[in-house]
Amino acid sequence: STWSKNEQSPRLSVKAKITGKRTNVQHHNSHAHEHHHSHTSTTYYVTFQFESTDRSEFTVSGSQYGKLAEGDEGMLTFQGTRFLDFQRNPSKEHTDA
Repeated sequence: STWSKNEQSPRLSVKAKITGKRTNVQHHNSHAHEHHHSHTSTTYYVTFQFESTDRSEFTVSGSQYGKLAEGDEGMLTFQGTRFLDFQRNPSKEHTDA
């Protein structure tokens, strides 16, 4: 399974840049007790480009997704196909030096 493959993968931290973000919303309908509940679940994806110009897409949590912006550069930590962390580089844009 993917899970055990990820468990056996090394944890890697690499320089990466965010090149894309997307969401996938799935609708689940349940018709229990004559009440029509439609339940949606959203999956969040972020695409990172590495210095090698390879790209990988990772599934991230909604809270992580909100913190990540296209164009951000920093250190991506992942294990196999599992996103672990992204530490944004300290921004140089806001200094007046």
